[in-house]
Amino acid sequence: MVNKFSLIVALVYSALIIYLGLTESDSISISNFHVNDKLAHLLSFLCSLTFSIFKQHKYKTLKRNSLRSSALICFMYGTVLELLQGSLFSERFTDVYDILANAIGVFLGIVILKLFFRDILS
Repeated sequence: MVNKFSLIVALVYSALIIYLGLTESDSISISNFHVNDKLAHLLSFLCSLTFSIFKQHKYKTLKRNSLRSSALICFMYGTVLELLQGSLFSERFTDVYDILANAIGVFLGIVILKLFFRDILS
């Protein structure tokens, strides 16, 4: 049951990142709640890496390289979304600093996982 729940959470979260990343920026508003764009990128990819690791550690074949593969997948996922923003929408553009914030989020996720969840990674 927990395994199915974590898969559903990961899929919904990934879909949310796609939606927020590819919708026109004017169409998203959360009543008077403003978050720095770069901080949002950083936190979303930190969480994305964490969800990915918690899912992968349950399988022996994935567990061995789970941190490396999750970090690479999360970074590439964010980069592709940024590139799609620049090519699909005239109002949006690819921002190198968003890609950098995604990478920093992934890196911080690695650090946090290594510090606090070492047992999952071994």
